Amino acid sequence: MMNDLQFEEIIRYISGKEIKKDTNTDPILKRLRLLKQEDKIFSDVFTEENGEKLQYIQLVQEGGGTLGISLVGFCFVMEYVGIRFTKLAGTSAGAINTLLMAALGKSKTEAVTPELFRIIRNMDLFSFVDGNPLAKRIIKSIISKDGWFKVALMGYALLLVALTLIFPVVSAFAMIGKSVYFILLAVFLLLTGMIVFLLLKFKKARFGINPGNVFQKFLEKILASKNITNKLQLDRIAKFYIDENGFVEGNSNYHFQLRDAGKRENDLILQQLNEQYHKNVYYENTLKGLEANYTFVTVDIASERKIELPAHAGLYWKNASLNVNPAVFVRASMAIPLFFEPVIVSIDQTDENIIQNWGNIFVGRDSIPDKGIFIDGGSISNFPISIFHNSSIVIPRLPVFGLRMKDAKTDTSPQINSFWNYAGKILNTMKSNFDKDFLSKNNFYEKYSIADIATFETKANWLDFNMDEETKKALFLKGVESALDFLEKFDWLEYKKGRAKVYFESNLS
Repeated sequence: MMNDLQFEEIIRYISGKEIKKDTNTDPILKRLRLLKQEDKIFSDVFTEENGEKLQYIQLVQEGGGTLGISLVGFCFVMEYVGIRFTKLAGTSAGAINTLLMAALGKSKTEAVTPELFRIIRNMDLFSFVDGNPLAKRIIKSIISKDGWFKVALMGYALLLVALTLIFPVVSAFAMIGKSVYFILLAVFLLLTGMIVFLLLKFKKARFGINPGNVFQKFLEKILASKNITNKLQLDRIAKFYIDENGFVEGNSNYHFQLRDAGKRENDLILQQLNEQYHKNVYYENTLKGLEANYTFVTVDIASERKIELPAHAGLYWKNASLNVNPAVFVRASMAIPLFFEPVIVSIDQTDENIIQNWGNIFVGRDSIPDKGIFIDGGSISNFPISIFHNSSIVIPRLPVFGLRMKDAKTDTSPQINSFWNYAGKILNTMKSNFDKDFLSKNNFYEKYSIADIATFETKANWLDFNMDEETKKALFLKGVESALDFLEKFDWLEYKKGRAKVYFESNLS
């Protein structure tokens, strides 16, 4: 188990300051220590191990490319103050963090973000750009803003104009050497050939610039270091059920408990709401039905559906628990359209289990596609907080926290300045509609559960795979600051009252 000094060493490193270990001169360290010393209540579900009390929550993490480093900073603070996680879910970058948080620890009690930070610090992000050399140079030019690719495009456009418009007009009034014309024509044809070559390779690569193989192998290597090569091995750490006495099925090392004071609070909440709404609602205040698991959100454009992995893995793979490395699920979740190739999985349309699964989940036995084509889950559900919503819950035993990344300052006076601006706003509205529609109908989560990380303040770009160490540190620190802001203000009792009110208002006759 990580001790406080190991956490604080990382804070000193990212702050860029040399601070004596026995002082509170750094404002971030001071806030961290004060928050931990406060012994604040974040949940009614807890465990005690080696004299340390750990509280449990459910966590959803948004996708956001390389900005996902800020998610690690946020989770780092939660682990420092003794928060751990039962259910984890995420899309794209959020799915990456979900996988590593589920896999790096030997148990649900172990803190994993210090190790995750070290992985990020040493990670060569640009190695994940594994397309052909010319494509890699183009991407590097775009994200580093050195301008050569933009200049090349402008030069190509000018050549086209010169050869088709300027030369014919000028040649009518003056003698221009044919050699100049043919040199320019040769350059133009060479560039055109290169563009055609790239487009053909782009089509052959299933419209993805990068295969994504390096990234998948990177995840597989990390999982292998924890002796995880398939879903079943990850399940043994990250997925289990808890009986009403708090014991984990098949593992006596885990024993969860409920706060006694929490039970009394819940009785008062229920009494007040029953009187207010003239109801007679009863609930069973035990750990029965509590579980731990993990979910990665992706999109299958073959069946045109949102897919939750590994829950829906049986639609695509035979015996997915033994035959699929969890890294594949995450690779499917972060297959950014055009940037990465989609993940394509052949489906055995004759397999009885697969046929039955399609019938059970989508009632579509007669329309099973011959393959699944997975792209980034952020295409339709970048912030899948709806996954953990349970309309039958009267009073929650543990909260749902959702981490979002704001890559741009809120525009209070939006304008349509160009076609691209107009098209971009339409696309952003469409891709976030699934999650925003849920939040509009369940605004409780906006009030109590969601923390926004202002990543735009770091000036980092979500596709900056050429990110330097200072930018990584800035993103991590922004996550730390956002976590402190959120956790310092969080009120568990008010959360329970608000969530219980949702149940009563949703069940009025």
